[in-house]
Amino acid sequence: MFLRIIACCLSLLVPASAWAGDDFGASTKIDTEHFTIYYKPGVDINHLISQLHVSQSDQILTNQTVNTSSPQVQLSNIVEVLFAQASDVLDMHIYSLKANIRIFATQQDLNAYYNNRFHQHIPCSGYGFYLDDLRTIFMSADNFQRRILGHEMGHAIMSRYFVVQPSVRIQEVLAGYIEYQLRKSKA
Repeated sequence: MFLRIIACCLSLLVPASAWAGDDFGASTKIDTEHFTIYYKPGVDINHLISQLHVSQSDQILTNQTVNTSSPQVQLSNIVEVLFAQASDVLDMHIYSLKANIRIFATQQDLNAYYNNRFHQHIPCSGYGFYLDDLRTIFMSADNFQRRILGHEMGHAIMSRYFVVQPSVRIQEVLAGYIEYQLRKSKA
């Protein structure tokens, strides 16, 4: 009995990523200032970059530059530009934010992951979701777009900014506003 109690207490010390986030399997990892990006084998990193459409004006407005020395560095820089834009739209700057982005090869893989984890279909658009307990944005390579990524980044920002979380509806309105602004400013 005593050993069960100790095992239970020790299990509470295991980070959230060890519980459900690490069934992601084999993946490639890219670190940015605010995110660690993981993408599955078969995901074309150049295709991910091309879907984000970060322009010179995006870089100027965020006071950041995109280094194109390698696709990994380029994706890292682009994600940081979009994070800065999402933060600016909300006027919520969380400089210490550190979260994950997990990119599945297909939308079907993302749907299957969500269904296995929650035993239901992805709500709303189904293009991506953010899990605060894992501090992770989940998306598919099929829908790795600036507006969707910005929307999910908004959820990550709000989860760290507010001490008392606003209602889900308010969070969706704010994240939707980021999505609208990023769609409007698309190159």
